[in-house]
Amino acid sequence: MKTMIISSSPNRIGLTNSCVDICIKTLQELNVETKWVVLNQYNIKKCEACGKRGWGICLEEHICRMEDDFNNLQEEMGEYDNFIIVSPVYFYEMSESAKTFFDRLKRCQSFNEDSKLKGKEMLCIACAGGSGDGTENTLHSMKNLAKFLHTEVVDYIGITKKNFENEKERIAESTKKLLKGKVLEK
Repeated sequence: MKTMIISSSPNRIGLTNSCVDICIKTLQELNVETKWVVLNQYNIKKCEACGKRGWGICLEEHICRMEDDFNNLQEEMGEYDNFIIVSPVYFYEMSESAKTFFDRLKRCQSFNEDSKLKGKEMLCIACAGGSGDGTENTLHSMKNLAKFLHTEVVDYIGITKKNFENEKERIAESTKKLLKGKVLEK
């Protein structure tokens, strides 16, 4: 069993990474191979909507023509059994690095009949600091992401500074739901 956690906050001590820490701890306790991808540490450019009618090679070849870290990360995702998406809420939406990556991923995978992501499960967590507003919009964007990637979501969790302590157990339990009894024996 292999789980990829994809987060998009540069703040190591913030709310987003506190949620990631719970997921990692839960997966480690269950002996699950885990990779944590922090999108801010990758060189991923915004989609240029290139080619005829805005579709470059992404529509038919399911890769992007731009030379950055996107294609390698997209390919690596296919090697994992499930995903945990954790984004801070910036301006009532996913972070800019998350939007940039996931917009390109949707273009490459939405119409890919042989997608290695299709049917896999995800856990989606939106973390709003400050007022705590914007989690609903961010979770809605994650719901659209799952739809276009043809993945299944085990839970959508909106985290705020006010509810974080009460939601820690839910984060851990939803992380376990991704595994559905497929955990390796210790």
